Amino acid sequence: MRQQLFGIAFVGALGLMGACSEKRPEAADRPPAADTAAKPDTGDRASAATETADVKLALSMDKTVDASDINVDTNAATKVVTLKGTVASAEQRARAEAIATREATGFRVDNQLVVKRKSE
Repeated sequence: MRQQLFGIAFVGALGLMGACSEKRPEAADRPPAADTAAKPDTGDRASAATETADVKLALSMDKTVDASDINVDTNAATKVVTLKGTVASAEQRARAEAIATREATGFRVDNQLVVKRKSE
C-alpha cells in the first residue's frame, strides 16, 4: 500500500514538474493583445445571456403581452436588448418595452416590434 501511494505521488510530481518546466513566453515575446473594448469577455456574454433569459421569462409570464412572436436578442458589447417580432396592439408593444427595460438593468432597449392584428 505504501509503495502504491509513493508511486502515485512520484508520478504526480513528475507531471507537475513537466507542467512547470514548460517555457511560457515573456511579455516581450507575446503578440500584442487584441482590442478588448470591441469584444465582450466571458462575463459580459454571460450577463447578456442572463438578461435575454430574464426578459423572455418576464414577457412570457406577463398576462397582458402575447410573447409568442417576440424574439429577444442581447448584445453584450453595445449593452442593447433588441425586441423583434409582432404583437397585436400598440399597448402590447409598449408593455413589452417596459418589461424589457425593467428586467435588463444597464441595457438600452431597441424596440423593433411591429403591431399586426392577428387574423381570426
